[in-house]
Amino acid sequence: MADSSPRPRRGTPTTAAGVLFGEAFESTDAFRPAAIGPSVALGSLIDQHAAVRPSSLLILLLPFTGVSCGTTGTNPGPSTTTAMTAMTTLHEEHTEWVRDRDAELRLPEGWLSLVGLVWLEPGETTLGTAGAPTPDRIVLANAGAAAAGSFVLGDDDEVTFTPGENDLCSLDGVPLAASEAVVLTDDRAGGPNVLRVGGLHITHIHRQERSALRIRDREAETLRMFAGVQRHAFDPDRRVDAIFEPAAEGATVDVTLVTEFVEPHQVAGTLRFEIDGVEHALLAHPGGKGLFVAFADETSGVTSYGGGRFLIVEKPGGDGRTRIDFNRAFNPPCSFTAFATCPLPPPGNRLPLAMNAGEMHGTPH
Repeated sequence: MADSSPRPRRGTPTTAAGVLFGEAFESTDAFRPAAIGPSVALGSLIDQHAAVRPSSLLILLLPFTGVSCGTTGTNPGPSTTTAMTAMTTLHEEHTEWVRDRDAELRLPEGWLSLVGLVWLEPGETTLGTAGAPTPDRIVLANAGAAAAGSFVLGDDDEVTFTPGENDLCSLDGVPLAASEAVVLTDDRAGGPNVLRVGGLHITHIHRQERSALRIRDREAETLRMFAGVQRHAFDPDRRVDAIFEPAAEGATVDVTLVTEFVEPHQVAGTLRFEIDGVEHALLAHPGGKGLFVAFADETSGVTSYGGGRFLIVEKPGGDGRTRIDFNRAFNPPCSFTAFATCPLPPPGNRLPLAMNAGEMHGTPH
């Protein structure tokens, strides 16, 4: 089913994190930010990028730390052992994060199962398996019946669903009787109702000042054909220490969605950091228990998704210190499906370098 996205319009301020970046936070529990570790003065670390950074010299010397010339053995010193242990831990943590991320992508009702994003018009919109799709008729093979039910959008953005003459529907796990009308809550005040019709999973979302239906199907081709995501090898030098500067209360920035809709989004503050001795800054937004960052770089549209990538950053401490792990830069849902409404990086969030870390291209759609 085609995305019936409306023409570009300018919206009103969006501040609730769950709706603000719903495309990133609908299910991101697995994308855990890196632990910050022991508190260390930023000034002594900013040129190292991490609390323990193995230099290229150390890496070259490691094979020789156990045995010297002749017959005399030499045990690694305490500092070398500590560095080796820290590096092993970092790799293990990253491997675990990748495993969780891949499992998240393969969820039977995750982003890869999306088969529709339907912008509702006032009045009735029907759902079924038969006929040609139109602006007021949703046609999907896994709907369960030729006339599976109908949605009605009221003047107050209230969406009501009425099942057809069948027993294929449920709301939040409770079966619905034929012709039993129910109201579908949207996601502005938290998790929306989950409506199941045949083999479909349907939620009412509110985006771009309009009501829409997000439809998932466990048998979606994008899910069945998913072959994984390419990633750069883990690079400890792309874990960088940062200082967070809070924004003024109520500060917003205009953000463009992939649908070309522009809306002001709440700003949490600015993250300042160094990469290879050069200072950089990224605007951050509130995001769950930490910070959310949408950024682009010189790989965007080349080896990584053209619409940028996302980061979840650990909540800064009282002194403003935190850490950004670009190895955990992940693709937005829009890189996998045409039925998402992801935010693009805000103005100024394009790094003037090739960030060869994290995820590369998503699945073409």
